[in-house]
Amino acid sequence: MIGKKWRFLIFLMVPILMWGKQISPDRVIKNVENTLISAKTVRVAFEETYIWELAGEEQSLKGELLLEGEDRFRVTTEDQVIVSDGETLWTYSKPSHRVLIDRLTHSDNTILPRQILFQHTRDYRSRIVGEEEMLGKPCYVLEFTAETGDVFMTRIKVWVDKEVWVPRKIVQTDLNENHTIFLLQEIEIGVLIKKGTFQYPIPEGADVVDMR
Repeated sequence: MIGKKWRFLIFLMVPILMWGKQISPDRVIKNVENTLISAKTVRVAFEETYIWELAGEEQSLKGELLLEGEDRFRVTTEDQVIVSDGETLWTYSKPSHRVLIDRLTHSDNTILPRQILFQHTRDYRSRIVGEEEMLGKPCYVLEFTAETGDVFMTRIKVWVDKEVWVPRKIVQTDLNENHTIFLLQEIEIGVLIKKGTFQYPIPEGADVVDMR
């Protein structure tokens, strides 16, 4: 039978032991990176909302993202299609019926869809600020804060699914306190993608601007 003194010590030690088992933000980041790296193909159904803080205005759109490898992707929204075969980038605007063609670069100014979650972590301080349910999934909530003042996105919060290690929600805050919110409603790993998905045939009659 455990004596009162030992029961008291165990009672004191429980919070310390539990705290020692808390996952670190670096481990959460690594787990998500491993998931994305190991996934040959990914499909994401998302909703993007942009909030202009000064004007008090809000704009939302829904879309689908298909990914294969590091830089082959297709983003389809209500008014735009963006396609990359890894070398060439096509951007088609439905309202203007115009296609911009450019080279896909890997400069610091180019954010690839696969990098949208963690491309910024080298320049930000990260911490876990809580645990919440998002879209019915238990998530760790990570907050990234800019280390310097020379970045456009000053704060980023990410809700990471604790079971399958994928992002469920991302909130980006810029220098003007505007917010871009990505709600990743459906995420499928290892989906079958049709041949030709990452090529873009020019629609008939479209205005073409080739910037290569």
